[in-house]
Amino acid sequence: MRGSGVPGDPQSGQARSGRTRSGRDRSGRERDFRARRGAVTGARPRVAVVGAGITGLTAAFELLSALPGAEVTVLEAEPVAGGKIARHRADGYTVDLGPNGFLDNGADTRALADALGLGPRLRPAADAARERFLLRGGRLLPLPLGAASFAASPLLGPAAKARVLAEPLVRPAAGEETVHAFLTRRFGSRAAALLAAPLVHGVTSGDPWTTSLDAAFPRIRALERDRGGLLLAALRGRLLRAAGRAGPPPRLTGFADGGMRVLVDALTRRLGERLLTGRPVTALRPAPGPGGGWLVETAGHEPVRADHVVVTVPAPAAARLLAPRLPGPARILTGVRYAPVRVVSVGYRRRDLAVLPRGFGYLTVPPEPTRILGVVHASVVFPDCAPPDGVLLRAFAGGAEDPGFAELDADEAVAVAHRDVTALFGPAAGPEFRHDHVWPEAIPQYTPGHGARVRALLDAVAGVPGLHLAGAAYHGVAVNECVRDARRAASEVLTALRAAVPAPLSRGGAPGPRDDTPHHTPRPLPRHEEKQRDRHDPDPLRTDGTDRSGRRGR
Repeated sequence: MRGSGVPGDPQSGQARSGRTRSGRDRSGRERDFRARRGAVTGARPRVAVVGAGITGLTAAFELLSALPGAEVTVLEAEPVAGGKIARHRADGYTVDLGPNGFLDNGADTRALADALGLGPRLRPAADAARERFLLRGGRLLPLPLGAASFAASPLLGPAAKARVLAEPLVRPAAGEETVHAFLTRRFGSRAAALLAAPLVHGVTSGDPWTTSLDAAFPRIRALERDRGGLLLAALRGRLLRAAGRAGPPPRLTGFADGGMRVLVDALTRRLGERLLTGRPVTALRPAPGPGGGWLVETAGHEPVRADHVVVTVPAPAAARLLAPRLPGPARILTGVRYAPVRVVSVGYRRRDLAVLPRGFGYLTVPPEPTRILGVVHASVVFPDCAPPDGVLLRAFAGGAEDPGFAELDADEAVAVAHRDVTALFGPAAGPEFRHDHVWPEAIPQYTPGHGARVRALLDAVAGVPGLHLAGAAYHGVAVNECVRDARRAASEVLTALRAAVPAPLSRGGAPGPRDDTPHHTPRPLPRHEEKQRDRHDPDPLRTDGTDRSGRRGR
């Protein structure tokens, strides 16, 4: 992470000073670990991380936090790290080009921010952003937040509302379902027609008819299985909160003065010279000699030798690296499709708008005559992203159902966004600020069978010593999920390194590898079966910034 002024950055000079955060001399600890592991590899542990999106950066940070003496090298094809967590600043506006936050019920991202000393810079979305809307019939209609607002909402007629209220009587399904099929079964066809597209567009920009609910929204499936349905779960949560026995609903959280890029900048500073940008990895080869390991080849540079390689690039790039030696897993990765997303940001003076935007933003209900999937009222969510008299709107378009929007001329794309803004908020003139960005391979699409394919893929890779996969293509596309997957991969590497240390040596007087944790230690996570506890972030571009572009790592 680039950026400046991050409080509490005790590791920023760690590579030069040779001291840990606790102030203990590190050289003795490193020699001790090398002595123990030398019987196996003859050197201190070496790990290469391929890709410097949020997943790769987090994995590297976790490994260095647990093993400060390890040689960790992060290789990124692009000139700048961060993947989909990117930022544009101009004329007083700050635009997150990918995710603009994470939900605060995700312990992993919050723990990462705290470990980086970023706690004081965390900021929740403004209270004014709690309201959300659907665009239907040319009007912004609020999503009901309770029983009274649901009864009065014009989004559904009386018969459709009665069918929704019967949802607790619907029995759980046995097999996998698409999002549209699930909503139809539980709430009826009219509610599904209203909700399926906005739900999927707001998370994966995918097609509700082909998006697996079980893979993309496992928490919703868990509510059906464990809580008797979505309505009963929502009612139970409201009652518990009213009784003071449960906390508030999850809230979008970002970073002051810089947006989500603050997190990436802090990570890149911690990694320092270990992070090599402009280094596309071209091949992975088994290293010759008795020590084993891998040679990570990059264009125009000497190969990097590593005991373990953590591959965090998007599925297509990972498939190319695995194909020569693991054709089966590579075929699975090749089958993961990505949806393109275009982010068109426009800024206006408040005085130029007839109506000021309210709430978090809106998602479009088909067949509304617009190509915009949704709009985030960015300056309502985080007021510091626009000048005091400015209004910033981020429009998202393209996705799996309209990939051609990514091919439009930039002026045409901005004109589409401005036309929609004019219809809803009535600006008298064009935007004073505009920015257009295209992610050609933005978000992996979780189609039916995704979960089974991922389990088969990771089981196959688990049989290859020193090779690990992590990123948005596997267990979730939001920031929380990518950070959690990075910690899973880091935990795998640490477990393998500890297993390589001869038991008698690790039980001797010298501290074993498990003691090589001066501060932040990754929380062990299960291999595949970890439950997806977090809700998906409501930001339409769900990459919590892990790269899915095929070049930037996630």
